[in-house]
Amino acid sequence: MHVSLDDVPMEIPPAATLGELLDGIAPQIEPGRLVTHVDVDGAAADPSDPARIARWRLAGAEAITIRTEAPAEFAASRRREIVGHLRRIGDLLAAVADGFAAGETVRANRGLAGAARELGLVLELDRRLVALDRGPSRCDGVAETVRRLGPRLEEAERGRRWQEVATLLSEELVPALRATPADG
Repeated sequence: MHVSLDDVPMEIPPAATLGELLDGIAPQIEPGRLVTHVDVDGAAADPSDPARIARWRLAGAEAITIRTEAPAEFAASRRREIVGHLRRIGDLLAAVADGFAAGETVRANRGLAGAARELGLVLELDRRLVALDRGPSRCDGVAETVRRLGPRLEEAERGRRWQEVATLLSEELVPALRATPADG
């Protein structure tokens, strides 16, 4: 087994699962650092999913790469990614609005559900980053737009007023997503 921690090769005793391996090297990870990346033979393993990590069987010949970050580095890195996520979701919602306007309601509703799920995840990430490092939120404006617009969107959807849904998305939510500043 070939294990590297932050690009430093390590000698470790064999482990039956990835969970055992990570538990075994935990004392060698600097206090206050977070495991942010685990890779087994090129396959990413989510370090935030302990149940899956515990079930991940190892044969003994794997190449395992582990990377850590200080909480401040982790938060700064994720904050830089948020703007790209918001703009991509804005592009998805613009396409959804076009679909509603064109009468493609089934496809547009599927797209809306997926984009709403992704937006919820980004907003939750932003909330957790604020809690982690007490830095500024990148999503306050977007979250406020969602709070204000959400009931109107839901009402328009219930009433099957698809043109209204398209207008709310394209004229209010998409511009809010695209207006998030890149520099904080």
